[in-house]
Amino acid sequence: MDIKFIFNRVKNLIVSPKEEWGRIHKEDYTKNEILLNYALPLLIIIVICSIIGDIIFASRFLFSFMYVLTKAIIMFVVAFVSMYFSAIIINEITTSFNSKKNIHGTFKLVVYSFTAYLITSAFTNLLPPLGISQLFALYSIYLFWIGTSIVLETPEDNKVGFVVVSGLIMAGIYTVVYLILGKVLTGIFAVTL
Repeated sequence: MDIKFIFNRVKNLIVSPKEEWGRIHKEDYTKNEILLNYALPLLIIIVICSIIGDIIFASRFLFSFMYVLTKAIIMFVVAFVSMYFSAIIINEITTSFNSKKNIHGTFKLVVYSFTAYLITSAFTNLLPPLGISQLFALYSIYLFWIGTSIVLETPEDNKVGFVVVSGLIMAGIYTVVYLILGKVLTGIFAVTL
């Protein structure tokens, strides 16, 4: 895990996304390398921030530490599964929008466009009173928009449709996985109480 690489990638995607997508497009990382070297460390940061934020801000430990830990793990799993399956499904629809079908490129697009969401999630979990800052997660849509043309070479006339359909796929997968794991969490604590 290269912290400097992750920091620079996050900073560059936020500050100068077009130039950073150009660099990303030239890289030959596989989907597994992208997940292990970029997504996984950011997801671990979210888990740590969630645990710390719940311990500090939960009113008099309203919930047990087991609940706090389970919630953090569920956040990790939901984000990871959402990125993974979104990339696979979006890769399958690329040709419908005259985009380049390339599983590694699609993983680049999905995982790196999640950057704003991941950073915002870590920040708002660490400092829950500043929840309004979650609006910054919408910047991920812009990152996806910019990256689509560069990484998958989506033509401008197909870009709106591709981004909208991809966004619906990502939101749908995230919602389904969250609902399933939320039921699991509810069931676990209903049994233990």
